[in-house]
Amino acid sequence: MHNCSTIVIHCIDFRLISKIREWMDENGLKNDSDVLSLGGGIKELVDGTKEIQDFILKQIGISYNLHNARKVILMQHSDCGAYKTSYNFIDGEDEFAQQLEDMNTAEEIIKNCYDDIAVEKMWLQMKDPHGDEIEFIEL
Repeated sequence: MHNCSTIVIHCIDFRLISKIREWMDENGLKNDSDVLSLGGGIKELVDGTKEIQDFILKQIGISYNLHNARKVILMQHSDCGAYKTSYNFIDGEDEFAQQLEDMNTAEEIIKNCYDDIAVEKMWLQMKDPHGDEIEFIEL
């Protein structure tokens, strides 16, 4: 069996991918994590259909059972199109507040299924519209 420590869940946004990989390299996760890339990150786990929620939990379960991952890192980001199409945010603070609430809900959902899994939350603050500079903030 192949083991890894962590499941990283992040948005599919192409602007994030290289910086997330750099962050994973810097934090020793390059060869020690399974990665789940979803539009809006954990958005569909929180407010998607039951079928989509079950699919996401099944993917986490595969990593948990097959690769013995016992930590999940939830990465959400500013300027997220999946959130913009669902909400009419007045400013970035509203977007952050909604995504933080969703991360907390996602943590509850995950822990209800896997009570011995640790969940960490990160906010990726886009410093420019192209993703050339991203601040990784542990919450």
